[in-house]
Amino acid sequence: MPSGKCMIIGLGDIGLQLVRSLSRNISLICVDTSPELLEVARQLRSEGLETFLGDATSRLALEKAGARKVDTILITTTSEDVNIEVARVLREHFNVPRVVALGITRGGIKTLEKYDVEVEGIFTASATFLRNRVEFKSKTVQGIGLGKNEILEVEVHGHSRLAGKALGSLNPRSWRVGLVYRDGNIVIPSDDTVLRAKDKVVLLGDPQVLKTVTDLLTFRFKHFPLEFGDTLVAFLPENPEPRYLEELGYLLSVFPLEKALFVCRRPDSGLEAELRQLGETQHVRELRFAAAEEDEPCLAVREAVREIGPDVSMVVLPSGQTLGRGLPFFGARIAKRCLQRLSASVGCPVLLAAGSFPYAGVAVPATAAAGFRHALETTLEMSASIRYRIDALFVTPSEYIASEEEKLLDDGMRKAASELSLVYRTAIRQVDLEGNPVRAIGAALEGYNLMVGDVGSWRPEGRLFPLLRPDVAWSLVRRAGISTLLMPPAEKFA
Repeated sequence: MPSGKCMIIGLGDIGLQLVRSLSRNISLICVDTSPELLEVARQLRSEGLETFLGDATSRLALEKAGARKVDTILITTTSEDVNIEVARVLREHFNVPRVVALGITRGGIKTLEKYDVEVEGIFTASATFLRNRVEFKSKTVQGIGLGKNEILEVEVHGHSRLAGKALGSLNPRSWRVGLVYRDGNIVIPSDDTVLRAKDKVVLLGDPQVLKTVTDLLTFRFKHFPLEFGDTLVAFLPENPEPRYLEELGYLLSVFPLEKALFVCRRPDSGLEAELRQLGETQHVRELRFAAAEEDEPCLAVREAVREIGPDVSMVVLPSGQTLGRGLPFFGARIAKRCLQRLSASVGCPVLLAAGSFPYAGVAVPATAAAGFRHALETTLEMSASIRYRIDALFVTPSEYIASEEEKLLDDGMRKAASELSLVYRTAIRQVDLEGNPVRAIGAALEGYNLMVGDVGSWRPEGRLFPLLRPDVAWSLVRRAGISTLLMPPAEKFA
């Protein structure tokens, strides 16, 4: 539709996504009974937005909100009774050209259709899909196939985990990319095609699968770590500590994984029976074992993963053995290099398990801008599966010796934390520390159960580099006495 005015009734997840994603050419009126959600909407969109606090089932409230002045009304509350009543009031008392509402039950959808409104089932609807209806930029392809949303067009969000990735690395199941529209041109997709932010992608496949893929492409994916694969891979040293096995069970219990591969250095019937019992308890559908050819965990896992392909969702390693604590300087450098190579090889998160579960408190050190944002996004995504406190750890730049660049980087990371907190609607506490970053953050980590970092934030090695400019992010990994989740480097597309 052309530039005009749109009203959004109900600022839940879909409503707020619409506030952020609808074209700035469209003026918005947001109606909700929560002043807090209305304030979030104002933060998301400072211009072209009006807010109204009130109950939209009231004819008087709709009148005051300006329902007679809009071209389209989107009813996005999660209460079907409310949606039906709002639709009834609108059709009986207002002449709105277009009304789109969410339906939940079959009966509710039929009732909404009687009021001559466009209906979307809440289990297949998304903010992007409704936005496409409003803007006519993209939509379900009608008249082709079954008409059950098996052909969709979505726009790639800049924060999507798939942005910057080649299609050949995605390993799609039950769905495919049919076309890519980029800068007014059609791109016929191949395995080498790299998705960019703002690309419009035509998806084909099972409607339920496409809903998840759409969420991932539009930055609403919540089922970490399934975007990387479906198999947890864990290294089992000789005589593993009971706490290590318990942490493996914890991970399988909190993340929606149905497959596991255990790479065992000294497999025996007792250990295998214990692992099978663990898998059965956590409802692991497929359990496999592989003999480790190497004592070093990273090398052993890399060899084992070559056989199963790109389906690895997470690699779990024993922290102490992997990091080589107690080894001299060169031992630490070897450990760092091994982890970097493993991360590049598997392309998924690597968890260094130290037995500090359950993860009630998660720390994200602010050591490098790109890596910090990536780690914080991952921490927020995981919060869909695990309830925990999220703290971003900052070391205040010295007033006397810090450069302007360092101060600007610190300000940028603080703004990123505030922005992500707003986007995900999840509290992120900013903890201010002082002094040497490694010592200050290292000491603070004792109060947490999990640290999340990004391998891409580690500094490159050189003969004198560590002495002249210490690698803070890597030093924290080495010193942390808690479990540490290492994300693969955030892929960038120049």
